[in-house]
Amino acid sequence: PEIKKSFIGSGVRYDMLLHRTGDKDVDAATDRYAEELISRHVSGRLKVAPEHTNEQVLKLMRKPSFKQFHDFKRIFDRICGKHDLKQQIIPYFISSHPGSTLESMAELAAETRQLNFHLEQVQDFTPTPMTMATEMYYTGINPETGEKVFVARNMKEKEAQRRFFFWYKPEERKQIAQLLRQMKRPDLAKKLGI
Repeated sequence: PEIKKSFIGSGVRYDMLLHRTGDKDVDAATDRYAEELISRHVSGRLKVAPEHTNEQVLKLMRKPSFKQFHDFKRIFDRICGKHDLKQQIIPYFISSHPGSTLESMAELAAETRQLNFHLEQVQDFTPTPMTMATEMYYTGINPETGEKVFVARNMKEKEAQRRFFFWYKPEERKQIAQLLRQMKRPDLAKKLGI
């Protein structure tokens, strides 16, 4: 009775809100939960962790398709509109994860620009003990398939990937334009307005 409001401070698993069981009652309860969460328990900014936009990188991360993020964003926007709320999604992304290339990061930048995001919740991949990602980082091999995986290891490669998070900053645009010319991707330069 003393609590007037409670808000989610950490991130949420948006993919779980999208899961359909085929059971009408369970699916309706999930929809009600999503509406309750978004309309009453977001203090203005809801953190979520899509982590990347590239399907191959997401598969290596064992994360759902970025298409699910788009689906969640449509639900979020619809519920916010219905309740006249001025809230935003704060997505979290990782650069230099095993499998992530300069090109996949450039595509991430173009996709997040299209969504009108100026990223702030970002991180460079950090190996942590006893994870598949760390095994891929050190070996350059996907242990499940035996296939080679690109790994950005040196500081120059890592900084180049990270730079794409900040396509909107004037001090980064010149170097991003140069990287896109080297990759022969004028299409991405156009999408980024460079």
